[in-house]
Amino acid sequence: MRVKIEMNTRQTIDGDTDVIDSVAEGILRDAGDGTHLITYFQDGVHNEMRVDMAGKEVTVVRNWQQENAFRYKENVKHVMNYETPMGYMELGFDTKYVGIDRIHKGSVMNILLRYSISQYGNPVSENEINIKLTKL
Repeated sequence: MRVKIEMNTRQTIDGDTDVIDSVAEGILRDAGDGTHLITYFQDGVHNEMRVDMAGKEVTVVRNWQQENAFRYKENVKHVMNYETPMGYMELGFDTKYVGIDRIHKGSVMNILLRYSISQYGNPVSENEINIKLTKL
C-alpha cells in the first residue's frame, strides 16, 4: 500500500529544543507475524523501517546497511558504531517508550518513540518522534 509518512521530531540538547517536520511517500507491506515494513526515501537516502507490532520494536535501516540499524525497543539500550563521512562514532540509544497504534480514523498507523542518545557514553539529547502513516 502506498502511504504518506509524516514525521515530527523533537530533539532537546542542553535545554534547547528543535522541532523537525518531514514528509515522505513510501510503501507499507505486511511481512507477517505482526511485522510491517515501510520503505521510503528521505533526503535521497533509502530507509526501511521494520515495525514489530507484537514485540513493540521499531528498527530503521538506512542504505541497506544492516550493521548500522537503529533499534528502538522500550527499556532497552542499544549501542552501535554509526558511519559518517569522516569515519565511525559510537552512538547509544536508550529507548524509554515505543507506542504503535494501527488503523485510526484518518491514518493507517501511528508510531511514537521516546529515547535519549549518547555519544561514547556521554549524554547528547532527549528525543521524541511521532510518525503518522496515511493511505495515498
